[in-house]
Amino acid sequence: MATPVSITACVLHGPKDIRIETLPSAAALAPNEVTVRVTSTGLCGSDLHYYNHYRNGDIIVREPLVLGHESCGYVTAVGPDTTSLQVGDFVALEVGLPCGTCDLCSEGRYNICPDLRFRSSAKSWPHFQGTLQSEINHPADKCYKLPPTLDPRLGALIEPLCVAMHTHRRAALPPNSTVLIIGAGAVGLLCAAVAKANGHRVVISDLQPLRIEFATTHNFADAGFVVPLSARGDTAANLATAATVAGQLRDKAKELGGVVDAVMECTGAEASLQTAILAARPGGKVMLVGMGTPVCGSVWGGGEARKRGKGWIARPNEAGYA
Repeated sequence: MATPVSITACVLHGPKDIRIETLPSAAALAPNEVTVRVTSTGLCGSDLHYYNHYRNGDIIVREPLVLGHESCGYVTAVGPDTTSLQVGDFVALEVGLPCGTCDLCSEGRYNICPDLRFRSSAKSWPHFQGTLQSEINHPADKCYKLPPTLDPRLGALIEPLCVAMHTHRRAALPPNSTVLIIGAGAVGLLCAAVAKANGHRVVISDLQPLRIEFATTHNFADAGFVVPLSARGDTAANLATAATVAGQLRDKAKELGGVVDAVMECTGAEASLQTAILAARPGGKVMLVGMGTPVCGSVWGGGEARKRGKGWIARPNEAGYA
């Protein structure tokens, strides 16, 4: 297949200023790379933060940025040193590229490499452009062959599914645990699905009733809870609200015959983090999956998690593929 001289990309230039542009095609294919014609890309919460604010937390966009990192597509060219893939293969992309030489990379924990470059993130400079473009060159060892009959829309879910799988593995839960999922968005549903697939009981909560209805109707969870909307107040009022909601969630776990052994917090909202710590049983685990404020108010800073004997694991960047 002839190499195209240009590609089409969705380029972000400012808050809510995204443009479809024709750009020069990628540089010459490296020996260990393949060219992938992107067919499907999911929109992550980080993409939406960049789109709405031209920043994601404290990471500020400093040049036009192509968004997107949850992608799949077809191999259209292979570098001379590539033997694992061939033209026509349908692949999912792992879009975090580590240095490969640091201690963490040597330990196999390359997903938290300090020098990781992640597509559609403005953290590295120059920015590592995302996958909302017609084709990209990508290392062959970060492309994973998918069944050719798989719906490309599902292929784009492989990357966020790996976040859920990584969360479950890091939680290292004993059989027949009770897991609370806070946030019934895409990642929350995937975390719930992985927990259910591993034989755990699942309670899921969200502010939106339709999300809870979807999650329980489609068997992502054994029980659902709609969190009542309440205005944020001073610290004491916020903690009281979190304690009330946490008690109601513990009651949901009791109805399933267990206690909250682990919480997978998938929103990043401060109120949800407070609730997560208070809902987990003593000695339980709180897994921070959502990206939000780095400090969870006085419940976090005041040592409530330590006092209750709980452990937690933050989500560092994205999960490595299995």
